[in-house]
Parts: sequence; C-alpha cells; structure tokens
Amino acid sequence: MDARKHLINRIIQAARGHGTGAVSRPPRPMSKLPCFPLKRHHIGKVTGGSIDYGVDGVASPDDFHSFLCERINGAQRRVVLASLYIGVGSGKNASLVSSTTPAVVDDGKSCKEDELLQALHNAASNNNLEKMQILLDVNRALRKVSVTTNKSRQSHGAEPKNIIQTNSAEAVLSEIDPFIRSYNNNNNNNQQRNVQNGLFLFPVHGKRLRTILPSPLNEVAGVFHIKAYIVDDELILSGANLSEEYFRNRIDRYMLFTNGGGGLVDFYVDLCDVLCEYAIRYDGQQINNMRRDLVDSWISSRDEKDRKEKLEHSLMRLFDGNSHFQELTDGENNEDVIAYAIPTLQVPTSFADRPICIPSDTEVTQNLLITALDFNEEYSASVRLSSAYLNLTQKLLSVLTTYGRTTNAGGAPYILTAGPISHGFAPKKGGVSMRRKASIVEYVKGTIPKAFLTLVKETAQSIMSAGGKVFLYEREGWTFHAKGIWITAIDGRNNLDSHHPELIKEPSSLLAAIIGSSNYGARSEDLDVESNCIIIFKDYPSNDDNGCHNVKKAIAAEWNDMCQPSKEWKEENSANDDSTSIMRLVLESLRRYL
Repeated sequence: MDARKHLINRIIQAARGHGTGAVSRPPRPMSKLPCFPLKRHHIGKVTGGSIDYGVDGVASPDDFHSFLCERINGAQRRVVLASLYIGVGSGKNASLVSSTTPAVVDDGKSCKEDELLQALHNAASNNNLEKMQILLDVNRALRKVSVTTNKSRQSHGAEPKNIIQTNSAEAVLSEIDPFIRSYNNNNNNNQQRNVQNGLFLFPVHGKRLRTILPSPLNEVAGVFHIKAYIVDDELILSGANLSEEYFRNRIDRYMLFTNGGGGLVDFYVDLCDVLCEYAIRYDGQQINNMRRDLVDSWISSRDEKDRKEKLEHSLMRLFDGNSHFQELTDGENNEDVIAYAIPTLQVPTSFADRPICIPSDTEVTQNLLITALDFNEEYSASVRLSSAYLNLTQKLLSVLTTYGRTTNAGGAPYILTAGPISHGFAPKKGGVSMRRKASIVEYVKGTIPKAFLTLVKETAQSIMSAGGKVFLYEREGWTFHAKGIWITAIDGRNNLDSHHPELIKEPSSLLAAIIGSSNYGARSEDLDVESNCIIIFKDYPSNDDNGCHNVKKAIAAEWNDMCQPSKEWKEENSANDDSTSIMRLVLESLRRYL
C-alpha cells in the first residue's frame, strides 16, 4: 500500500507539470499547475436531474440537456458558459431572408436548443444575477445558419413558409440582452466588472488565415474548443457543445463538480475571465451582418502582440499552483479527500509564435502516462483512451504502446473511437440535397470518415503490436464524440485469461481519469485552444465509507458502457480497405488539421 501511495504522489506531481520541458522565449521559471482537493460532496453526476453518484446509469445527452437547463433556469448568482458554439434553435429572433443554403427542417419535435436559449433568457431576466458570461469561438459563432420553419405544423406536407438566417452569436445575444442592459444601467461606474459580463468571441488564429479561408473552412485552422459550463457553484466539464445533436443522439461525457469543487469551480470562472479579456466583446453592432471584413478591421485595430503578452502573463498567474496543494504525507488533515483535480490548458504554438510559459495539456498528459508505468512487480498499469476523431500524435502513440511492451498482460493499451456509421462527419441519412454552392464543402466533409478510418488502421497496427486493441463505436442513429483517458492499476497475474480485458472490471483499480475537450490528436495539440481536468484518486479499498468507490464505479461505467456497442478492429478489416494512394497523400498534408 505504501508503494502505491508513493506512486500516486508521483503521479500528482507529473500531472502538475513537474519535469515537463516546455520552451519559452525569453526563458521564465515554470510553476506547477494548481491542484484542488476533492471530497465526496465535491463530485456529482448528471443523471436524471440528480447529482447522486449512487444512482446507476451513465448520463445521456437528454440528461445533460435537462440538467443544464434546470440549473440555468434556477441560477442565483452566476452563469458562465464556455463552448465552441451554441445552437440557434428555431431562429425565432432571426430576420426573414432569402437564402439558397441548406436549411434545417422543422420535424415537429420540440427544439432542445430553444429550451436552452429560453433558460438563458430566464436567467438574464433575474435581477439578482451578478454575472452572465458566454465565451464562444469567433468563427463558429459567426457562421451563418439558415433555418426553415412552417407557419403551422398542422399543414401536412406543406412547403416551408419562412427561411430565416442567423448565427450562434445573434441567437445568444438576443436572449441575454436583458441582463446586459440591466447590468450596464446599474453599474455605469464599474467598468472593470462590466467587461466581464456579456457575450465574448475568442479568435484563435490571425488575420491572414481569416482572410484566405471562407466560412466554415476558417475553422479548420483552429478554434476555441473549451467546454466548461458553470452555474453558481457547480461546474460541468465535457466534450459536448450546446446544440441539438449533443442534446439528443451524440455520445459524450459529462463530469459535475459541486459545492465549489474544492476551489475548482472558481478557478474555471477565473480562467474564463482571463480569456474574455483577450476575446472580442460582441454587442451586435460592432460586427454587423456577420461580415468577416469588419471582424478583421476591429481586431486589427488592437495591438495583437501586447494583447497576447498580457494574456500570457494573466494565464501564468492563474496557473501558478505553488500555493494550491499540500503534499500527500501522513498526518495531514486530508482524510476526507478522495481525489485531486488538476486543470490543464492547451494553447497553439502558432497563437503566440511560441509555446506559452505554462505546462501544456499535451506535456502533462504524456508525463502522467509515463509516470504511471513506474509500478512495482505485483501490479501493472493499464491505459484506456477514447477519442471522437482518432489522429494520435507519434509522441502519444509511442507512450501508449510502451504500456503493452513493458508491462504484463493487464497493461495493454485500449483505444476507442468512432466507427463509420457513428462518425460525427458521417453523411446524414435523408438529409436535404446539397446545392452546387455548398457541394465542395460537403464533399470534403464526406471524405473525412474515410480519412479517419485510414488513420484508425495505422493506429491499430501499432496498438496491436503492443498487445492492445482498438474498438470502433457503432450504434445506428447515434454519433460518437466522447473523449478521455482512464488509468488503472491491475494485478496482471489474475487477468491473464480474462474475458474482455478492455473492460474496467474492478473500479477500485482506477488511479486517474481525464475529462475535457481534447481529442488527443494533432489538431488538439497544434491548432485548438483546449482544457482538460486530470482526476487522480487517493488509494482507498473497495469497501471504503467515504464515497470514493462510488465515484470510481461511475467513471469506470462510462468506459464500459461505451464499449458495449463497439466492435474490435481486426487485421482482416484491412482486406476491405479501399483507401487509395491519393487518400494517403492527402492525409499526410492534412493530418494536423484532423
């Protein structure tokens, strides 16, 4: 037990960035990442409107939607949402326009995006609310969306009556406007607090790429990808965006931190504040009619270099965790602590033309995995990784295959990703026919699943050579978007003949888990702004009475549940591989953008 406790302490230090080799110019000392102690009442579960981890079952998209809407409707103090984008709903606040772009057809179902937007409006109308802050990616938030509606749902088979065009930024702004106007009127003398409220759009890449690439291809070059949803003293970390498919039939993960999460909730509020200081504050007038040239002129009027340096200094102060953590030593008053949470950040090197001076998510994740391998002779560490879009970097793939080569039978790496029918870019059945104007973009999107299957084959060959397995999530009518890492310590001597070794059969073996926005691929590392949270568990037996086992059980169930409809990739699958040399050539040039 002492050896395992010592290892856990070393894992915590690795996850905090101890020993990472980040480069910065000019050289600056790099502090450890902050670390927050979690007690049982700091961790909840998004299932059926309950936060009790004793409830069986894994949270569904509908659970996520219902829970988030319920919390926003009842917000008492603050609502802070960071996401790639928010769905526009039925477009009830958009203008009537003529449009030749594909439209979203009203199928008669209730619109869950409308329910979320209405929840935001209800919160914005609460005079007691102190903070409302929405942070989205600038390009995705301004992407034009056409919505087709019928005047009457009773008109069976009738032609659409209206085509309306809007975007995520306009849809959100129209709902939170009551709060913005009320807050500005009541706080005219407090500009510092005013700037932290409202709708903010984060630009990841520079003006040159914005000028060259049309929407939506401008998002290929990099996006703001963080997903953190805060209401009062609760935080949901997820990979899910806030749109219809993520509320209905797209598999994802959601981790709820309650009662302030030992300080973690306030940390993510502070992170959003820092990012909003750099982002564009959108009020619907300065960027009119969604024109990209006006976006460029507004951004270019600022001194980009000074703004980015200010952002880096603010991030360095925020992620300076030297005062956030006490070492795991006997005699500390931490008997009620069941786990530690370490938030990470990934900012593209291209953003500041060099790595920013904090340990990056990529560095600490790889450091964590390498350190977890250093176990004693009785145990092996095993790793499981889920990614919506499998495009692992060579460095990460090398670390993963080390698990199978240096440990016994219990330590092989297991990978889970989307299969052809459940891929996020798979063509929609029965979709609206594409007009010629959109055919190029749609054609490119249509080739993406095949490109990723080629990458799956390459990854599978490496993983299988290390004794591991790769699984494809295949579920009719569902898409797969879940991402994360699970690290377990298993007695390999008892698992030599285990059936389905990829499953986590003993939740008590869970050492660490990672939840967040990253897909652990080249694009997440090189192009997008990401944030994950590393959860490292203290060593408790399975019959502990402080709730740690129930938390481990629920997190292990997420992985096991996703494995159920998944199929193992076999070498014979490559016999049907019809990828051409042209596809492989294209992949080599586009790999970092996938």
